[in-house]
Amino acid sequence: MGPENPKVRDFTAAEQAISVSVEASSVYETMLSLFVWGNREVSAEYEVGSTFFEQLEANVTGAAAEELAGMVGCGELWLPLMGVAHSSGETSSMARFIDHIEGMDPVELRKVLIGGACKHHDSAADDTAAAAAGDPDAIERLVALEYVSTGLESLIRAEARDTKSRVVGLLTAVNDALGASISDALPALRRDADEKRALARSLDAPKLVETATNGVTFKLQPNITGVVLIPSKVIRPWTVIIEHEGLRVFAYSVADEHLLADPDAPPSYLVDLYKALGDERRLRMLAILAEGDAGLMEIAERVDLAKSTTHHHLRILRSAGLVRVTVGENKSYSLRREGVPEAARLLDAYLTTPSDAAAGAPTMVEELSLIHISEPTRP
Repeated sequence: MGPENPKVRDFTAAEQAISVSVEASSVYETMLSLFVWGNREVSAEYEVGSTFFEQLEANVTGAAAEELAGMVGCGELWLPLMGVAHSSGETSSMARFIDHIEGMDPVELRKVLIGGACKHHDSAADDTAAAAAGDPDAIERLVALEYVSTGLESLIRAEARDTKSRVVGLLTAVNDALGASISDALPALRRDADEKRALARSLDAPKLVETATNGVTFKLQPNITGVVLIPSKVIRPWTVIIEHEGLRVFAYSVADEHLLADPDAPPSYLVDLYKALGDERRLRMLAILAEGDAGLMEIAERVDLAKSTTHHHLRILRSAGLVRVTVGENKSYSLRREGVPEAARLLDAYLTTPSDAAAGAPTMVEELSLIHISEPTRP
């Protein structure tokens, strides 16, 4: 038997603090535009519609046009360059970022591109560095992977200097073709970034990510040291998640209200939240759920409403983040207690969000120290 009053000295790691960065930049939007182009086979799933693809195809000419055509099917090739942009700090303009790419070691650039595009296969990691350096056996193993498109195979087989030259040429052509439209979208992206930075003052990292992405959640992992949030117009309605050097990068769909002409329009989720609270019947339902989980029939009986009407009100409460539904043998509803104080925090964040004029910084980058954190994910 041990001592009656054992003493403990805990040397385990303290709660991990990770950085959160919210960034809006033409560099990220250009890389995401190439990602969307590379997924052209599912173009109907993107809100930009056929106009985006037609514009890009019409305005990229010469050798770059052939290069662009070969990129269909390998959209993920461009996502690692978002990590390169973040790490280098060259996010103020595409011109500066292209200069940075030109200065990179050709083999290192190939390693970044191949590693990002082929990361879904377990065996690809071991072959990435060797293939980037030109090892023929490693190259053959990578191009044999079922998801490697013709365009990606061409870049994998090319000499390292040729790969860099082709990438620089294509990035330059795409920037010329999309630069004006991306510049037009930047004010909306910056407004969204401003809002998320304001929210970060009162929300922890997981909740901030969930709010920005409209429902994507994550768990803190030892290998994740930071989170980067990037608003985007071109990927709407998707969220794209990548990893780069210990960072979890979330490119999320810019919110509707920031695309409107009125930059002072309140966030739609804030409006929905207070609309949900502005009804006596819904407040009574919240009071019922504060007592414990309940089924639809029980709630309907207690508020004296038809099941269909009760279900309608519960859906509004769930959409506002105040109620969660658990689907199992019997569907039940429960109160999201954390959503109640969030109402005040979100309102405060909106009231204190800086205007465009006050924000000023060209890429709107702000580092925030917070506690708490892949394929494309739909919201």
